[in-house]
Amino acid sequence: MSQVLSVANLAKSFGRKTVFEDLSLSLGKGKVHGLLGRNGEGKTTLIRIIAGVIPADRGEVIYDSRAVRFGDAAYKRDIGYIPEAPFFFSAMKVGELLDFNAAFYPRWDGRRAGELLGLFGLDRGARIRTLSRGLKLKLGFAVALAARPGLLILDDPTSGIDVPTRQDFLRDVIRELADAGTTVLFATHMVHELERIVERLFILHGGRLVLDEDYETVRRRYEGQSPAGLEDIFRSFVS
Repeated sequence: MSQVLSVANLAKSFGRKTVFEDLSLSLGKGKVHGLLGRNGEGKTTLIRIIAGVIPADRGEVIYDSRAVRFGDAAYKRDIGYIPEAPFFFSAMKVGELLDFNAAFYPRWDGRRAGELLGLFGLDRGARIRTLSRGLKLKLGFAVALAARPGLLILDDPTSGIDVPTRQDFLRDVIRELADAGTTVLFATHMVHELERIVERLFILHGGRLVLDEDYETVRRRYEGQSPAGLEDIFRSFVS
């Protein structure tokens, strides 16, 4: 497997609370990776370290064969990051935000940005402050996807949008990106969202990875046994 990103021996604590220690994993190029864990298990902390939003206490992140430091601007130009609640300058218009990001990302695809606005029902002239939470999330998708990132990082972003959009996004957009070579890391507590798209599965529990394996291999191992789907498999590791 060709690796695009790896984390080695990561550790992070907040005060006296240790989130995880010596955590390591790798992401394969062009694959969809699912990061599962119960609320409070450290999924968002790990995602934010990988996205360069917060620093690790110890360990390293390696992207495209080079170590990434906290605040690395060149790294951030090659990744897309969609948190659960994206932040935008509320006084901007949708089109102004797209133009702003076009100047930042070297592979920005203006045609794709326009397609995504249509797909998600977004108006270029709308003020961001007038958008609903669901529309702001869709705008986050449009910005990240139009940037044509080498790595797309999703932190439970679909919980605030309607079911048809979630299904279209997961089935069509993520698969399109992965097929084009983009590596996807999707952290979620909505296990069923990953069932049809995940290729590599990580399960975080008790401050460590209790599973790091190809999903198809795990599924075949459980075939014919009591756990039948991804949610059942997940529960068998965290119960």
